[in-house]
Amino acid sequence: MKPSLAVFVAAAFGLTSVGCTGLSAGVDYPDFSRSTVKDASLSPENDESPSIDLQTFRIRAEVCKGIDTQSVTRPLAGDDLTRFLRNVGAQNIEVRARGNLVWFDFPGSSPEDGDVVRLRLAILSDAKEAANELHVALLEHGPGWWGLRRGNLSVLAPRAGVAEAMAFALRYKLVCWGMFEMAESDDVMVIPGPYMEL
Repeated sequence: MKPSLAVFVAAAFGLTSVGCTGLSAGVDYPDFSRSTVKDASLSPENDESPSIDLQTFRIRAEVCKGIDTQSVTRPLAGDDLTRFLRNVGAQNIEVRARGNLVWFDFPGSSPEDGDVVRLRLAILSDAKEAANELHVALLEHGPGWWGLRRGNLSVLAPRAGVAEAMAFALRYKLVCWGMFEMAESDDVMVIPGPYMEL
């Protein structure tokens, strides 16, 4: 098995532990309303207005009305996410780093100053490798880093608070495209939503 990109990045910086705060991302997310997260959420027991912490909420199915959220079994290409983002009206910039790695730059808190939120899409050989790659990358980067996976694709996103990351993922309907995961201090948690995979 090949080491993931995250392992190389961590080794390059000599990181042995990220502690309880996770690696700094140097990113300021746009100020999307956190109330949208509450409106889009239910508790695991289907109660309204859950607290927005890992393990305490799930995303309502209605959030993805009209979007195909069936699990994918066929191999996907990087253009799958590009098409999805265009269809939901997202204005992002796609930058191809190499054949199996694509960056998606979204406006950050001060886009006029060049502030961006960069998501890294890795194109892997199969769903198992994508799941493993994202899991390892999240643990390597540490608490607050989050991502999504869909089939053989995995997306790594910069560190944020739970509500901040979820507000971003809801704004761009990313929770409808892939399964949302976030790193804790020693584990990776899945926020259940309309799109799920084993």
